[in-house]
Amino acid sequence: MKKIAVALLLFCLSTGAFANPLVEADTLRINGHLALWLNTGNDWDQGFYYGFFVGDRVKSIFDNYVIPNAFGGAVGYSTARQKFEQHFVVDEKYNQIASGMIEGMKYAGIDLFSAALNDTLTYKDVLIANSIPDFTAFSENWHYNGPGCSNLTSWGQATVNAPDLLGQTVINRNLDWVNNPYLINNALIVIWVTGNPAKQSLVTFGFAGMIGALSGINASGVATFQNMGNYTAYPTGTGFYPVNLAQRNGLESADYNADGICSPRDVTDAVRAHNVAGTFIIHSAGPSGLEIPAEILEIHNAFGYEIRTREDNPGFFGDNLVATNHFRKLKPPAYCYRYSRISDSLQTSNELDINRNWNVLKAAGVYTNLQTIQFVPNKNMIRFSFAAIGTPAYLIQPGEVWMDTLFTMFNVGINDKVNDGKSSLKVYPNPGKELINIEIATGKNMIISLTIRDLKGKEVYSQTKTESDEEVHHFEWNTSGISNGVYFAAFETRSRKGKTNYQESQKIVVAR
Repeated sequence: MKKIAVALLLFCLSTGAFANPLVEADTLRINGHLALWLNTGNDWDQGFYYGFFVGDRVKSIFDNYVIPNAFGGAVGYSTARQKFEQHFVVDEKYNQIASGMIEGMKYAGIDLFSAALNDTLTYKDVLIANSIPDFTAFSENWHYNGPGCSNLTSWGQATVNAPDLLGQTVINRNLDWVNNPYLINNALIVIWVTGNPAKQSLVTFGFAGMIGALSGINASGVATFQNMGNYTAYPTGTGFYPVNLAQRNGLESADYNADGICSPRDVTDAVRAHNVAGTFIIHSAGPSGLEIPAEILEIHNAFGYEIRTREDNPGFFGDNLVATNHFRKLKPPAYCYRYSRISDSLQTSNELDINRNWNVLKAAGVYTNLQTIQFVPNKNMIRFSFAAIGTPAYLIQPGEVWMDTLFTMFNVGINDKVNDGKSSLKVYPNPGKELINIEIATGKNMIISLTIRDLKGKEVYSQTKTESDEEVHHFEWNTSGISNGVYFAAFETRSRKGKTNYQESQKIVVAR
């Protein structure tokens, strides 16, 4: 019902309503997990569609995790509201996204009154929820509410002998948080597509309501993952900027630091350009062709920052970079059993392929691991698993998806019809995995030609059926040997004299 409502809204508001307008927002399932697709460069619109489509999940996380658990109840959360007003700043675009989200929730009929807070939620509450890692510095009761995490990046000599990498970068991330069922059940992938040349499209992994880049990847193949650091201390100064929003700034900009390339340093510079409240370890990586494919920013409100690279590794690490939740350069390293397990694996062999990169980080897995995300920039390939109740993510077989597929999934392929009133095209399941059924309803005694092409226009399937008395024609497309991605099914009907009576095309998504 929501999709119908928003479709009607778009139809009424769009100036090109009669010219096949592009889809601006939708939800889909990727390997069984919820994803939100946003195809608009307007910040307020991004928030509106976010709130409209998944606002019920946002509200659920507020009432059942953010207020009672992250902040310890209504009193603690009221304190957080005061501190946010007094000490935090955000860019206007995030005010716009958060405001749009609240309006989208209203439009969807979601009650913004929170029984857990005994007050009505506003756009400021969206921003507070996106600042949970930053608030950990303000109270001992909040110290352990931020994400834990472990990360491993491999490239160059570490992967040169791997047939599936040949020197390319692979980065893997364990997001460890808390075993809250409302977080587990409301995991969310957000695909932010923008047509603004000053911005990049990006994918973020997290939970309903998040608008920053706790775990994020941009169209240039740069990924960033936030871990909490150690040495917590009450923050000094003011004007604190939420760290996940700073990470998003670095990812979303075409070239944040204007050095002529998009690289992990853009994220590093975006974070250290602001006063942060807490203690963070930001692990960023990109394609293997970069001078520095991976680096780690260790940053602390009181101690400043250091950038850690391969040059700071133990010699036996080779071209691998590891981060957990302990500083290794900004402050003297503290013992971490997860870091130790990864180190032991690398000491055995510092050469990795995609699966060994996953399995080495698996050795650092903990029961509070909610999401495991692996990315191969040069291949545009993402492998990920999300926790289920009772099973951490790293123990679940990952699914795969391709970045270019995500960014083009709905912004092309709007049905194109020359309708004689007698034909229709039905595709199911869509998205599909192994066998996709295509039904074409036509008038009798027509010649029907069906062609399926990929995004580059390459033909992957074609079949023609001659005249018959049937009015519904069934085609089966076996996609077992077909790559995941977006395809287009196009058919036309012709009379025996060769006259084209009808043409129609439709987007098909193959996603396993």
